[in-house]
Amino acid sequence: MRRTLVTLALGLVLAAAQGCASMGVGNPFSNDPLTGGADAASSQLLNVPLPTGMQRYASHGYMNYGADGEREGLETLRGNVDASQAAQSMFTALQSQGWQLRLSLRKGDRSLYVYDKGNSLAVLAFRRQTVLTILEIWAGSRLPDGSALSLPGGADSGAELSGEEYAPLGNEPGQSAPTPPPGTTEQWGAGAPAGSGGPGASGAAGTSGGLQERAL
Repeated sequence: MRRTLVTLALGLVLAAAQGCASMGVGNPFSNDPLTGGADAASSQLLNVPLPTGMQRYASHGYMNYGADGEREGLETLRGNVDASQAAQSMFTALQSQGWQLRLSLRKGDRSLYVYDKGNSLAVLAFRRQTVLTILEIWAGSRLPDGSALSLPGGADSGAELSGEEYAPLGNEPGQSAPTPPPGTTEQWGAGAPAGSGGPGASGAAGTSGGLQERAL
């Protein structure tokens, strides 16, 4: 009798697993390309507070100093946060620092927002997963009229798409240095210079209004 019950239980477990697979419900963390995340309270590119619960994946981001001395690059984050609330939180934080929303698009589980502040541009791309939300922050300076196109895969190409391998970037761990000249690449993590998140990045003041999305 006991052997019959064990056999029946195993059969039910296998049937349930096959049913989940047929419905496309699998382990959301299987073959996960994002590993080695570290808790992050503020954006190193934009110097504004991040939604609570986000982690930064240094191996999936990079940072340069542009010709104007401002930081530019890619910051990849993920956390157990609601995508809509995270987008609203970033909107409030950026608006309090003088950034203006210029483009808002949404399609399915993806949304994209473009901000500008003076000569600086920031692109925030949100993507909802089964449990978590991925946020990619791209930042850089506005190009002058007539600028040449930088093609993907060129000798000076920057970061790959999320999930791809990145070349080693920046200084050795524990090494500190003054702000490097334009074009120098800096690594995030233990070897990054201190002071990336200033005191003005926390406690963003409330603002009126909110995000207005336009579905594609």
